[in-house]
Amino acid sequence: MLGLCFAFSAFGATPEKKQPDWSQLTPEQQHILAPLASDWNNFDNTRRKKWLLLAKRYPKMKPEQQQRLQTQMQEWARLTPAQRQIARENYKKLAKQPPEKREVVKQKWRERQKLKQAAPAPAAPAAAAAPASPGIPAAAAAPAGAMPVPPQAPAAATR
Repeated sequence: MLGLCFAFSAFGATPEKKQPDWSQLTPEQQHILAPLASDWNNFDNTRRKKWLLLAKRYPKMKPEQQQRLQTQMQEWARLTPAQRQIARENYKKLAKQPPEKREVVKQKWRERQKLKQAAPAPAAPAAAAAPASPGIPAAAAAPAGAMPVPPQAPAAATR
């Protein structure tokens, strides 16, 4: 029994394999992950590993899924570090909600996305860079990729 404990503790203490820098990725990986190129070398090993696993699944995705993922990566890359942090916090908050509440929030988010896509592009470039809601980035998708998770709506107006 004691031997098993030592074996498991040694296994858990094994350092994580260093994930490759951008220049070490294959041309196919670089093509798939292109929106993340400028940030790649700043990612920790865990984040790089998640993106590499996603890139491995990418060729098996349907074209619509591939396009959606590319769009999400581009939107994520455009966010400032502060907006990314807000998106991560909103994702964590939403994950703690009961499934019914998550579905309501997701539905509202989908409706907002449809309206946003249907609306004509704003004339001023500054307006395009502003988030749709105060404190919530326009693209609050989780970088891990499967399905975009909408940001949680603020409980009260913050204006």
